[in-house]
Amino acid sequence: MIQMLTAFTTSFIYLIALFYSIQDIDAVFNTNVGYFPTAEIYRQATGSTTGAIGLIAVLFLATFPTLIGTLVTGGRMWWSLARDNATPFSSYFAQVHPTLNCPVRATVAMSALVTCIGCIYVGSTTAFQALISSFIVLSTLSYFGAILPHVLTGRRNIVPGPFYMGKNLGMVVNVVSLVYIIVTVIFFCFPFVMPATVQNMNYTSVITVGLMTLTALWWFVRGKTEYRGPHFSFEAAKHLTSVEAAKESGSPAIVPMEKSTATDTDEHGRVE
Repeated sequence: MIQMLTAFTTSFIYLIALFYSIQDIDAVFNTNVGYFPTAEIYRQATGSTTGAIGLIAVLFLATFPTLIGTLVTGGRMWWSLARDNATPFSSYFAQVHPTLNCPVRATVAMSALVTCIGCIYVGSTTAFQALISSFIVLSTLSYFGAILPHVLTGRRNIVPGPFYMGKNLGMVVNVVSLVYIIVTVIFFCFPFVMPATVQNMNYTSVITVGLMTLTALWWFVRGKTEYRGPHFSFEAAKHLTSVEAAKESGSPAIVPMEKSTATDTDEHGRVE
């Protein structure tokens, strides 16, 4: 929570300072620096191109280290999907390096994929802009896919955790979230300007539908028969909730688990 509040506060102050630095809004919209109007704002704020380059360099140095976390996280996500037989060549990418104890193959594959996506910018800025702008819709739809099953089942499969709104209030929040997601996804698929042309068209809807189609085809080709989703134990979740509640209340009592859970793992680290 402290990290979120700190990030919000510093970002809000940064945006206020950035907006107050704008002296010519038309120059920002019509800048020659493609898809990076912040460079023009920096130039107006410092009054020189050199100053703008220096601020951009600082921004680059602050952003570049995040690539390490992105590649590590993406590599482990790829590895977890390969472990569940959800990706092509899953047996190859599901291997963990015996010495480094990390999924080197999946991380390298993710790095290569990110590099290929970055090369799209060289060929077509329109295609690259459409690809990165579709992230908002795709990530939002992932939340939609996680919330909808709970609404359809009446939240019967939810194990109350430390922050629990209750069944009725939680259902209201879930339904409002689904409606909000539907509305925002529709708005994010609208064209940027009218009339829409090949150059200024918003291709987010095309990318979203195309990715969903490819995912559905892969499901019928392989996922339907070979995909093994992550295992979840309601008994273990309830036991963990009881342990956390006992710690918060200061009680030394720990509620025993109703059923024993297996701890054997396979060659990919999966709990059997």
